[in-house]
Amino acid sequence: MKLFSDKTYHFLRGVIHFFLRCAHPVVRISGRENIPEGAAVVTANHSALTDAFWIHIALHTEKLPRTIAKKELFDNRLLHWICGRLGAFPVNRETNDIQAVKISLQCLRENNKLVIFPEGTRIRRGKISQPHSGAVMFACRTGAPILPVYLTAKKRFLCPIKIMIGKPYHPQIDNPKPSKEELTRLSDEMMASIYAMGENV
Repeated sequence: MKLFSDKTYHFLRGVIHFFLRCAHPVVRISGRENIPEGAAVVTANHSALTDAFWIHIALHTEKLPRTIAKKELFDNRLLHWICGRLGAFPVNRETNDIQAVKISLQCLRENNKLVIFPEGTRIRRGKISQPHSGAVMFACRTGAPILPVYLTAKKRFLCPIKIMIGKPYHPQIDNPKPSKEELTRLSDEMMASIYAMGENV
């Protein structure tokens, strides 16, 4: 699917930001100085449908980032068109989705940002979920850094929103091709560090 031009993306991002600020007038974004130039695997916790939009607003990139989204979101024709044009592409979480992997790797190799919610679904505060290892795998295979982001978990109407962008890092792997166990461990550590950023919110 053809993506929106960068100019159109900037305009739509501004419109979306306006409406989100109507629902959440107080928004604090910290750590923008940590955003690296070029490729990065942007990983964040996930608790609301608006999370991907908050990530786009926080990153404020010139180039449209790509976002991995569950395939069920694309069952709706309107959402399929809008999300697709805004850089999202579907992934089947129940299988090894080769097409989604190819798009992800291509995105990073083209020096772009790739947004992933490793938990794969919305997780309420206090709940525990096993993160998928795709984010770490993509970072290891392309050499792109992981950029951890914490989003306020409770997004009730008019409540403040806090977005914390951590420092980018490269996963420390023992072998050029990490094992499944190593990917799982690194993914768990990644999510633990993201939630640790939110402990002071």
